Amino acid sequence: MKNDNNHIDYARLIGKYLAKEASAEEITALEKWVAESDENKDTFNKYKQSWILSGINKKNKKIDVEREWVTLSSKLFRNRIEPTPSPKVKELQPGIPLIFRIAAAVVVLFAVSFFLYNFFLKPGTVEMMATTTIETETLSDGTTITLNRNSTFKYPKKFTKDVRKVELTGDAYFEVEHNKNQPFIIESQNIEIEVLGTSFYVDSHEDNSTVEVVVNSGGVALRSDKENQIILKAGDKGIFNKKTGKLFMEKNTDVNYNSWNTKLLVFDDTKLAKVVDKLNEVYDTNIEIINPEIDNYRITVTFDNMTIEAVINILRETLDIVIEKHDNGYFISGE
Repeated sequence: MKNDNNHIDYARLIGKYLAKEASAEEITALEKWVAESDENKDTFNKYKQSWILSGINKKNKKIDVEREWVTLSSKLFRNRIEPTPSPKVKELQPGIPLIFRIAAAVVVLFAVSFFLYNFFLKPGTVEMMATTTIETETLSDGTTITLNRNSTFKYPKKFTKDVRKVELTGDAYFEVEHNKNQPFIIESQNIEIEVLGTSFYVDSHEDNSTVEVVVNSGGVALRSDKENQIILKAGDKGIFNKKTGKLFMEKNTDVNYNSWNTKLLVFDDTKLAKVVDKLNEVYDTNIEIINPEIDNYRITVTFDNMTIEAVINILRETLDIVIEKHDNGYFISGE
């Protein structure tokens, strides 16, 4: 047993005990755990009640559940644990057909099993949402995820021993803690992204026709099924076409793919229209070019963690254009 407060281990051990399959060492450990708190004792009593209820219909005769409960409780743990009477249950009538009694027992067992699984055995899942702001979270294994706006990320409170599996809708930047024995797997839009330890960007918005993965360091396996997989290394971009189901790889040429996260933007002889699109994405604003004749203005400039106001001032002075602020953003005009 791993932890005295771990319900998963003790749920299994209680089952072994009631089935008379527990060793002397396991019985001693279970007795100690039950005696530690009222909560543990209550948990054990619920299991005992479920065990008794599951055996009510094994014989075709009337059974006094109240009496049977007290009898069993008096034997458990050599009277070290106080018995807790079960709720009164009506005696089964001998006239009820055996098949209906068996069916009733199956229903009780199913309901009890479902309850125990959901409250004791099922691992908790956390949903992380970013709507109007960028969110950052460090997972239990040390992995850091930065979630972009309008994105959702789901992950377990505690990873299993064999794999670290998460789900992403939207886009995010990952810095995965290295663990060669526990691969990190992202599920998104019918694909899997597997990594042992690296940093990379994933864009998997539902309204996009593709899912893109850009690797910054390390290596990533991008696959749509077991037979369709590509390996990406630093500087590579993997693309999954959601319509055709095809995967392909190319060198990443967008130096600003992670600018929403770093606030570092680099433009080299870039058209003004493209610059504006990237600024709207990074700063979550609304900049419009009113005069289409200046769309093709070109600019070489670097913005390193600047405010949108500072960026606008640099554009205004560099290109000698008119930029006016309005409620939802900026209008760009000029000749």
